[in-house]
Amino acid sequence: MSLSRDMRGKVLIGVTLLAGFAFSVAADAGDSGRTVFVPRAVIYPGDRISDGTLIERQLIVSPDNPPVFGENEQDLIGKVARRTLLPGELIPESGVRAEDLIKQGRTYKLTYNSKYVSIIGVGVPLQSGAAGEIINVRNPESGVIIKARIEADQSLTVSDQ
Repeated sequence: MSLSRDMRGKVLIGVTLLAGFAFSVAADAGDSGRTVFVPRAVIYPGDRISDGTLIERQLIVSPDNPPVFGENEQDLIGKVARRTLLPGELIPESGVRAEDLIKQGRTYKLTYNSKYVSIIGVGVPLQSGAAGEIINVRNPESGVIIKARIEADQSLTVSDQ
C-alpha cells in the first residue's frame, strides 16, 4: 500500500500533533497543581468574604514558583474586599483587608500603661481601623489628638509618645 505524497504529509502532521498532545498531557500530569480559592460570584468593595463566597480552582504551576495568595482559605475568610473581585479570578493580596474593629467617631476605651502609672479613659478615633493598626484618636475632654494602637478586644492603647 503506497500513500501519495500529499497523504503522507497529512499523516505526518497528524502523528506530530498526536505526539505533541500526548507529551503535554504527560508533562501536565507530572506538574504539581495548586489549589487556590477564588470568588464564586462578584464580591463588591466593602463586602465581607465568607466560606460561601469562595470556590476552589486548580492551578498548574512548577514547584519552583513562590506561593500564590489565596492558597490558604484562612487568608481570605473574614477579610473585606477593597475592590471588586470577579468570579473565577485570582484575588490579589492588595484586594482584601482586615475587617475594621474600630469605627471612626465612636467612643472606645483608651489606656496608657507605664512602669509607674496606668491611665484609663475614653477616646474618639479619627479613622476606622483593624487590630494592630496605629490611628489618630482625640481625647474628648481635652481635644488633644494622640496616636493609639488598636487591640483585638476593641480597645485603644497609647504608648510613650
